[in-house]
Amino acid sequence: MDVELRAATVGLMDGGEVSGRLRAFEPAAPEIELAAEANGDGPMARRLPAGAVAWVGLARGPGSVPPERSERDAPPLRVHLPGGRSLVVAPEGDPHDLLGFWGTPLDYESRFERVYFFAHGRKALEREQRLGEMLVVEGALAVQDLARGLDRQAALRRQRIGEILLEQKRIEAPALDRGLELHRRRGARLGDVLIEAGLASRDDIEAALREQSLHRGRRIGEILVEMGVVSERALAETLARKFHLPFVDLDRCLIDPAAMSAVPQAIVQQHQVLPLEIDGGQLTVALADPLNTRAIDLIRFHRAGPVREVVAMPSQIERYVRRALGEAEEAELDAGLAELGLEAAASGVEDDADDAHVSQESDNAVIQLVNQILLEAVRRGASDVHVEPNGPNAPVRVRFRVDGECQSMPGVPASLRKALVSRLKIMARLDIAERRKPQDGKIRFRLPERMLELRVATLPTVGGEDVVLRLLSGSKPYPIHQLALSERNRRELERLVHQPYGLVLCVGPTGSGKSTTLHALLGLINGADRKIWTAEDPVEITQAGLRQVQVQPKIGFGFAEAMRAFLRADPDVIMIGEMRDREAAAIAIEASLTGHLVLSTLHTNSASETVVRLVEMGLDPFSFGDALLGVLAQRLVRRLCEGCRSLEPASEADRETLAAALGDERDALGQLVWRGRGCETCRGTGYRGRVAIHELLVVDDALRLAIHGRASADRIREQALAGGMKTLLEDGARKCLDGSTDLKEVLGACIR
Repeated sequence: MDVELRAATVGLMDGGEVSGRLRAFEPAAPEIELAAEANGDGPMARRLPAGAVAWVGLARGPGSVPPERSERDAPPLRVHLPGGRSLVVAPEGDPHDLLGFWGTPLDYESRFERVYFFAHGRKALEREQRLGEMLVVEGALAVQDLARGLDRQAALRRQRIGEILLEQKRIEAPALDRGLELHRRRGARLGDVLIEAGLASRDDIEAALREQSLHRGRRIGEILVEMGVVSERALAETLARKFHLPFVDLDRCLIDPAAMSAVPQAIVQQHQVLPLEIDGGQLTVALADPLNTRAIDLIRFHRAGPVREVVAMPSQIERYVRRALGEAEEAELDAGLAELGLEAAASGVEDDADDAHVSQESDNAVIQLVNQILLEAVRRGASDVHVEPNGPNAPVRVRFRVDGECQSMPGVPASLRKALVSRLKIMARLDIAERRKPQDGKIRFRLPERMLELRVATLPTVGGEDVVLRLLSGSKPYPIHQLALSERNRRELERLVHQPYGLVLCVGPTGSGKSTTLHALLGLINGADRKIWTAEDPVEITQAGLRQVQVQPKIGFGFAEAMRAFLRADPDVIMIGEMRDREAAAIAIEASLTGHLVLSTLHTNSASETVVRLVEMGLDPFSFGDALLGVLAQRLVRRLCEGCRSLEPASEADRETLAAALGDERDALGQLVWRGRGCETCRGTGYRGRVAIHELLVVDDALRLAIHGRASADRIREQALAGGMKTLLEDGARKCLDGSTDLKEVLGACIR
């Protein structure tokens, strides 16, 4: 658009203004030519670089008024400009155009008819609509809740210091009454009177005054979140839409260490902003308040290059800033960064292998990326990390398995795929030159309070080498009352493990918590009067008093060899991590028949199937039947989040399924079932943590005769049910009724 000799004002990036007459104006031109005012004493003409100009306002002509507007027009925008100025305009075209956009001021008092806003010159775009109204329109807030919030806001502004002291329980009502009486009599300030009378400390008064000043400045959004009528996420998303900025969930982001180092820590800490990434020279920064332009100005001052703003939830920003600056809980993980470098002296690596391999990978960015992935996995409580290259053109996919479910993380650039895999292989002491066949290894390192171990497996795929890392923590055993066992199962298990000899099995798929259960049972009998040997691969849980051995099949020291060694070492109790073959199973039965209590695990689907499987492996059914005390089958299902679970009407299909599973106890089933709605605590999934479901087969005389007779799995199951066993499905249905989990999780883990 060309405008010849039009009266205009040019707003500069430093907040200043220059008035004159435009000879010509093209937004895409590199310069703006501004002639002097008709009667001005300044220079005849000025050429201003477009990069130094924030906006150009064309003067309103005589009799010009703002245009009439209808409901169909685009919502008005308030454009925040350098120097603290803002204008409310009707936008013409796309406000997010990379160069800028024209707007018509809607204020009758405005001196401009049209204004062009350069994209690089505006601080923020704000929809000229109240936040509460936006929340109501978008369905995030009820009208009555907004009214309550406004009333609460007004009440807080009127609240007096005495009321605040009462709310905070810093003073009792009688004491406040005495202070008010003194205040009325002496005409002194209430705070001074309370202190003088010994009814409150000066710290209490100062804290109350701070609270009062905070209330006077509180925004409606904060108050609504505090009242619980709108979620923090809904508020942040609405603010992002209001100011035309992207919203991000920081729990689903990997923070680039280079971005954090690009911004001074003082700015990050003081203004609570979080640098996220640098892409093509552009720095992305997350902030909770879109009007916090002071922080963005400071970042631009300290760093040349564009800055992209995104909105995130305040609690997330606070948490990640605290971690980034090494405060509070994240001090522990930050202290472990050096450990993750895996220098042998500091990491606790037990072998004496030469660390020269580590120097081959000197790229600090890749090292920091690997550390970030591993620390994030530890923080989220992941059991596994999957690194999945997809060729030279697609990003590397990184996934965490949390509570049994895979969660995708932001992709890693394809250019880093080889360096990323090589770094992990170096840490695991694997051959980085061998890419044609699978390899297995371990990464061991120490955090301040515990040793962590990663079991590493590489597999060649068409997209590159996949790496799967299993996180193993040297944790303490759970007490048996924390295993979510039913009363009958807990009582019977305690009885079985106090037997002087026999065989107790815990069965289920990989990752179903079998080792956790066995260690909880060992904890019941772990005393000075019993010698307990364990053979495990690997040793995940440690207990004082146990003599724990890690088997190493690669050197010919497997479970069978460990069992033979234990029998020569005067054992009372033996626990073997898994009966992988007939030889180990036969030795376990022999040990249990010669006066030892043996505990072990097996990968089978149910308790009754376990009995048949072992007989079919070639074990003598008479020896096995005499040795076996009981079989505990278990699964892990996701636990409903206690922060957002609620009772909801059950569908007819769910009621029928639950009734069939509960059998004789179906009278406990009502019209409502527990469901998780999703909240910030559980990251919107409705689940947090896991809970076990069990079935316990206890061998009695009738079952022992059935085993001797090589009975089928169905016959074994019928006999076990007659003896009081409750199936996995029935135990899961009970846990649905008490709110531990839901039917979808139980059905996904059990065979009906």
